[in-house]
Formats: sequence, structure tokens, C-alpha cells
Amino acid sequence: MNLRLDTLLARLRHDEAGLLAAIDADPLLLKKTSGDLVLANPSLELYTPQIEHQLFAKGIVYQRNPYRLVSLPLVKIYNLGEREVTVGDLAGILTEPGVRLHFLRKLDGSLIQTFAHDGRLWLTTRGTIEGMTRGPASIGFDFIGTGRKLLQRQAPELVAEPSKLQGRTLVFELLHPGDAHITRYGEREELVLIGAFDRRRMAYLGYGPLRELATELGLSIVDDFSPPGATLADQIEGLLMSLRGTDQEGSVLTFEAGGEVIYRVKVKTPDYLKLLRAMALCSYERAGEILEAEPNLTAWEQFETHLRGLGSEVVPEEVMPFYRPHFDRYRAFEAGCVELRDWAIGRLATVRAELDPALAQGTPAFRKAFAAAVIGRPGKTLLFAALDGKLDLAATRRMAGDLDGVGALLAEVQRQSNAFADSG
Repeated sequence: MNLRLDTLLARLRHDEAGLLAAIDADPLLLKKTSGDLVLANPSLELYTPQIEHQLFAKGIVYQRNPYRLVSLPLVKIYNLGEREVTVGDLAGILTEPGVRLHFLRKLDGSLIQTFAHDGRLWLTTRGTIEGMTRGPASIGFDFIGTGRKLLQRQAPELVAEPSKLQGRTLVFELLHPGDAHITRYGEREELVLIGAFDRRRMAYLGYGPLRELATELGLSIVDDFSPPGATLADQIEGLLMSLRGTDQEGSVLTFEAGGEVIYRVKVKTPDYLKLLRAMALCSYERAGEILEAEPNLTAWEQFETHLRGLGSEVVPEEVMPFYRPHFDRYRAFEAGCVELRDWAIGRLATVRAELDPALAQGTPAFRKAFAAAVIGRPGKTLLFAALDGKLDLAATRRMAGDLDGVGALLAEVQRQSNAFADSG
């Protein structure tokens, strides 16, 4: 696939309906709807774009019947070295007439796009859009709600007059302490403008026009580096050296011509990639494995000391805070499992006392009577394991599954107990 934006956007310009129809029909792309708007984003089954139209489906918003583009955040951007893109290839772009290059800082936040439609201002992430039909309530960071509050604070006139955005999409990185990433920004809460798509021209604004737009709207804009070097390779090396020893992600090399962006490619620092690899191992599953193997690590301070003992190559200092929510969640899960186990053992004694004392325990008749007493009641699997003397903590964990499973079982058990008490 050709990854140049001037080529891709020319195809969008010449066959807008055909490209949107291909996106709409693609089973590997998830679609979320809000009114007459459709947002498309890759599903988990699509690791990386395989067909050209999938490059556009990173939060693209469109209408059906007829197909019409409403908003486009960022077309897929690859890292230098991916798709066999070399420094030599990039240097070749710089030899084209009128091309200039910006080294824009790669911020490690979450993408938010905003655009005007039907007289109002809309915000979306890559996978969510305001007003979309939602499933069960989810617990997590409110990206759109937070983004709207920050936009109101930073650019109240834009929020009050959405017409200022007519025909344009603004693309931001959302930085917030509640949305932690590898790069640490402390208590910084900000929407930083990183791009703008002009729907009328089907083009991304170059850095100069983008900076003018940011000034006009009172927005913060991503800064650019000026790395030293006589050649592009020297400049990239200079950039990486300047960020050495930090948790900064790197830069987006942005090639422009005629005030429009024609190509983007990411350059990530070795230190960031090292942290990224460590983050891939920082999971709830891994925290659970450690805690099951080391049951004495009951406090976060003990767990933290254990992680430090694994060495900075395995658990870098910067990754340590990301283990805390996994630790807390696992400990809540285990506390719930202990409560379930204790309930089952206590309930077992109650059920035994209710059965005919003439039935010998361990006989088929006893097990049949026991099954009849617990059938249809929550926790019957736990009760049978307790009956067989196999209900230890590990078995309870397996039966409960996860924190949500524990919570559901405990709620059912409590409802059963309340109903029994009321009937008594």
C-alpha cells in the first residue's frame, strides 16, 4: 500500500463514496452510530491495515445514504522501519520541490477529535462517539467527558460557536493524570492540538497554518524539535540523543508541501521502546501469577519491594505505578474468594444439618439428597467442592473466574440469605 497522504487523500477526494462504502462493508472494522453519524475503527481481529481503505478507519466519521465524509482524524501512521520505509526513502521525499520537514513531538496521550455537524460540536475518540448506543455501563476514564471539559476551559469561544470549525476536524492528544501512559506528565491536564483536517480540501494543514489556527482559537499546539545534523540521518540521530534517558516517546516526522501534510512517520526512542516492552508484561494476569506464587505479599509495599528485586531490566522504575491497579484488583478478587469459600463451608454445615440424619454421608442417597437441597441455588458448585473437601482458595479462584464473577456470586448469595431471612 502507498502510505503517502497526498496519494491517499487524492483517492478519497476522487472516490469518497466508494471508499466509505468499502469501510462500511468491512467486517474487520467496528462501527458505532450516533444519530446519522457512523464511526469506524479496527476490531481486535485487525492487527494492522491489510487493505488501503483500512488505513482511513482510525476513528473516521461518515454518513450513509448517501455516503458522505464528516470527519477524519489521523490516517494510520507507521514507525520508521515498518513497511520497509527507510531513512533513504524519507530523504528522497525531501528532494521533491517545495517539501519541508518538521520534527513534531510525539505526545503519549489519547487521541480526541472534534468537529462541527448539524450546528453542534462533536467529540470522539478512535472508538467512541458522543451519543452512541452503549452496552452495560463500564467503569473507566471518561475520555469524551474530560475532553469536553478541557475544551470548554481552553477554548470557550469554539464551544460556544461550533461554526468556527465548519468543514474542519481538530485532532488533539489528551493529557491527563487519570489517563496514565508510559510518558509521565505529572498533573498536566490539557488538550494539545496535533493536527487539523480540512474537509473541503481533503487535506491536513501544515504546521504553519496549524499554528495560526491554534493561535486564532486559543489552543495549545504540539511543539517541534530542531535537531542538529547535516543530513536527515544525522538529524534523527541527534533527536534520539537529545531524548536519551527520558521517557519521551519520540517524534512524528511530518513532510509538507504547499502548506499541506504529504507524509508522516513516527520515530520512537530506544528508551521508550524498552518501557513499552516492559509495559506489555505489566498485566493483571502477571500480577496474579506473582501473588499466587508469593501469598505473603499482602501489602502493596511488599509487592513493590518484590518487583524491585526482579531488577530494573525486568521492571523499570517508570513501569512500577502501572502495577498498582492490578495489585489492588487482584487483592479485591482474592478477598471476595475468601468470603465465598467461607460462606460455602458455613452453608455446607447448614445443609448437612437439614438432611435426614439416617442418610450416611458419602453414599449415593446422601449425595442425591444434597443435590436436591442445593439445586437452583447460587454457589452449588462451590458447595459440592466443599462437600468433597476440595474447596481451597485456589479452587475458589478457578470457579469464580474474576472480580466480576466474585461480585456476582456474592450478590446472589446475599440475595438468597435475605430471602431466607424474610421467609423465616
